[in-house]
Amino acid sequence: MSDYGSTPPPPSGGGYGGATPPPPPSGGGFDGGAYGAPPPPAGGYGMPAGPPPNNNLVMAILGLLCCWPLGIPAVVFAAQVNGKWNGGDQAGAIESAAKAKKFATIALVLGIIGTLIYIALFAMGAMNADTSTGM
Repeated sequence: MSDYGSTPPPPSGGGYGGATPPPPPSGGGFDGGAYGAPPPPAGGYGMPAGPPPNNNLVMAILGLLCCWPLGIPAVVFAAQVNGKWNGGDQAGAIESAAKAKKFATIALVLGIIGTLIYIALFAMGAMNADTSTGM
């Protein structure tokens, strides 16, 4: 007779052969249970549930182009929103989003007002310019 198709004997030397350790007693899953257990609910492990607040990054960049002294903190606060949210700091993310929106709004308003004043001064200067050559 041949041994073809029969199961081989277990390795000798402690039951595991010294090659692989036994599985952990808790089942080895990330949640302490068995593999195949359902994933943790949204917001588990310190992450807040739901989507992060709007970081207002586009508005902050536009504010940076209009009035760069106030656009810089707007971009900085906008860049902090997603990092704080993913780190579990929900209140900090909301606060950074509000600050980014505030600085971006002020930068946009000041940039628009400054542009309008520049256009008005340029138009008044062009109207008062002496265009005659006087020769």
